[in-house]
Amino acid sequence: MRTDNSRKNFIASMSIMLIMTFLGFFTRKIFVDSIGVEYLGLNGLLLNILGVVSLLEGGFGTSIVYNLYKPLAERDEPKIIALVQLYRKIYRYISGGILLMGLAIYPFLDVFIKGGESLEYVSAVFFIFLFNSIVPYFAAYKWSLINADQKQYKLAAINLVYQVGLNLAKLAILYYTKNYILYLLIESLFIVGYNVAITYQVNRLYSYIKTKIKYKVDEETRKKIITNSKALFLHGLGGYLMHSTGNIVISSFVSIAIVGLYSNYTLITVYINNLINQALNSVSESVGNLLVTESRERVNQVFNTIFLLNFILVSLPVIILSNTLNPFIIWWLGSEYLLGTVTVIIILVNVYILGMRLSAQIFKVKSGIFTQDRFSPLIQGCLNLALSLLFVQFWGITGVLLAATISVLSIGFWQFPYLVYKHTFKKPLSLYFIRYAKYTAVALFSWAITYCICYQFEGDSIGYIMLKGIISLIVPAGLYYISFARTEEMQSLLFSYVKPTLLKIFQ
Repeated sequence: MRTDNSRKNFIASMSIMLIMTFLGFFTRKIFVDSIGVEYLGLNGLLLNILGVVSLLEGGFGTSIVYNLYKPLAERDEPKIIALVQLYRKIYRYISGGILLMGLAIYPFLDVFIKGGESLEYVSAVFFIFLFNSIVPYFAAYKWSLINADQKQYKLAAINLVYQVGLNLAKLAILYYTKNYILYLLIESLFIVGYNVAITYQVNRLYSYIKTKIKYKVDEETRKKIITNSKALFLHGLGGYLMHSTGNIVISSFVSIAIVGLYSNYTLITVYINNLINQALNSVSESVGNLLVTESRERVNQVFNTIFLLNFILVSLPVIILSNTLNPFIIWWLGSEYLLGTVTVIIILVNVYILGMRLSAQIFKVKSGIFTQDRFSPLIQGCLNLALSLLFVQFWGITGVLLAATISVLSIGFWQFPYLVYKHTFKKPLSLYFIRYAKYTAVALFSWAITYCICYQFEGDSIGYIMLKGIISLIVPAGLYYISFARTEEMQSLLFSYVKPTLLKIFQ
């Protein structure tokens, strides 16, 4: 059942991602042509600025989901209802706090925008973004329940209708009106409708939570939630300083237009990251169930398989993008939207480093390891912000991205696997890094071969780009199979995950 749910979640999420990738690129092209790169930069800036309001959530949702695994496995409905009711109550307060924090940020908005003299209606845009940040919290407790129960695939139809409908509506607005405010209001309307649909579906699937009887979370669980939430707040703050301050620094010290150029690259890397996250998250809730039902040795075996999957899902896109990213930008938007080669290299290095730790992060969170490293993300985030503010003076956007690389390598690179191997597997960390080094060496060798082959094909036409992409996929995939075919992890991946998934798709 656990593996079957993972496959269903994977198929549903991948199907939606493929559709959204096509629509997303098409929408971005129309957006840039119709409204301009400055407004694209404003989009990215406001998302990062308002990202700070999510800190009010403080990791509460993650802690609640962790505590839902056991009662869901045991079908303990009173405890499930108690946790859901607590989650709903807290999020009502959080949504009010987000509104107040947004109002407090608003007077200082101009400080973060450099070179944005042509931008209009910035105040209206800000408050629409603020509204869009608040709405999802009203259905957040519904999400937590269905995620913890490994039933995300039951929301696939809603997700598909929402994503396709939203993007088609956006395209229509951009094409016929070129009105940025109307473009944002349509998004708000769809967000509201989406959350209403999620609420209806979860109420239908878990009808027992619709009760007027008040249930209380037991004192031991309440204390655990509070303790974990405090630790996760520090994780959230560190994560914000690490991942959400880059656009703010670039906009403040370089220009809002450069944020727009960078956002075209991040659109691509975010799609890649979402693809990787969707694939790994399709099994992540199963990991939560696995940890409370299986032996430590079995859990470690599953981790090794997921780590190999993690490597393949991260390294193949990075190799493909290394040979196709700038040619694709030229074909898609034009040469005036290019960033420098060194900047692009650092972007891809960051994608690899951050992506390769996802499997360890999943097992860390699902193991309930929240407090042991509560200060580390904050230290890493502060280091990133300090280095960003320093490096941007000398190297602009490249310096900001390099600061992120150094910061992750300083702590985040090793700490997630360290905690998982120490507390969950009870094994030496060297086993993890031996695998990491082996995987990375094979990836570098594969990249070198594909680069030499692709270098022979000059041109930025879509035909050349597709040819380079195919070479960059097939050559490394073949080398990976030759290198790892006889390993237990590859055998498990192929016959426990890939084969059943393909059979299910083609049936």
